Amino acid sequence: MSLKPDAVAIGAFMEGLAKKLKLDPNHSWWPKLLFRSDHVENTAKILNSGALLSRAAAKGLIIKDSASPDYLEKLGPWQRNFVRLYFRPRTPTQFRNEGIRPSNKIWKEAHMPVPVYLLFSSKLLQEQGVQFSLGRLEEKSQLGESCSFLSKMDFKAIYHDDSVGNLGDQGRSSILFARLSEVLVKGSLPFDHLKLIVCRSDPERDTLIALLDPVVRKRWISKIIVDKEHRRLFFKQATFTNSTYVTEQEVRISFYNNIDQAMRGPFSLRIDWVSQNVRRSNDCDNFMVESNPVVFRVPTHVKSEKYCIRITLNGDTAYIGKYDERSTEIF
Repeated sequence: MSLKPDAVAIGAFMEGLAKKLKLDPNHSWWPKLLFRSDHVENTAKILNSGALLSRAAAKGLIIKDSASPDYLEKLGPWQRNFVRLYFRPRTPTQFRNEGIRPSNKIWKEAHMPVPVYLLFSSKLLQEQGVQFSLGRLEEKSQLGESCSFLSKMDFKAIYHDDSVGNLGDQGRSSILFARLSEVLVKGSLPFDHLKLIVCRSDPERDTLIALLDPVVRKRWISKIIVDKEHRRLFFKQATFTNSTYVTEQEVRISFYNNIDQAMRGPFSLRIDWVSQNVRRSNDCDNFMVESNPVVFRVPTHVKSEKYCIRITLNGDTAYIGKYDERSTEIF
């Protein structure tokens, strides 16, 4: 894409935001990036396809739709033709859908069990045709693409990251609306500006890597990292695969348990094994997340020196991994 006539001004504006807003070190890096999160299986499809696609273009490629059906019904054809990113991580939408949740804790069917962030350089804003929305993209959203429009957006509210509980209804609504402001690209977005791919844990990183095509894996593996606490990209209010220990005899899984009791389950846990076309599974109903790891013995008939496993909770993929990295089998 070519640059906008005011590309230099847009770059200078974004470069000066951290100082202008006096952002603390935990947030001062936000203006340098744009944020997109998807369920891990969707992210693998995106990376394998070679570009980030609009909802219309990605039809049939979405494994797990993280948006609520109520919202999707309101999207017109023109809205479905945009690739959509945010100015910040941890949006109100992600607050409601992030992490593997018990069925009764899923808000309006909006669920992103294993979120992965794609971090793009904010230099993308300088590209011709890239637009911005005031708040979430809706039928009557105000859109613009100039530095003048960008400078009128309330970035103090967009980057606001404290509790909104004491702001009153109007103040709370204003902040939450601003946090949902978007960056819009028609059709598809190549990966020219993609800087990092961020996962919550090592097992979730392994899962993404396992799902990538070999050529794609080689291209991006050095950019796929695990989140550090100071970045705080994720809410971590629901569970996820926190650590794994995989041997010839057993698989030991620890789930993140620093969550409310109501988020701990119950889940229907399943582990699937595959080795040389031999498939086996173990099920554990009414599973509750605890501090102790879950241990599974490698089943008889599964070739124990080389196998692939998949862990699901309530049918949602939580982890995919291999005992032998040379194995070409995958789910």
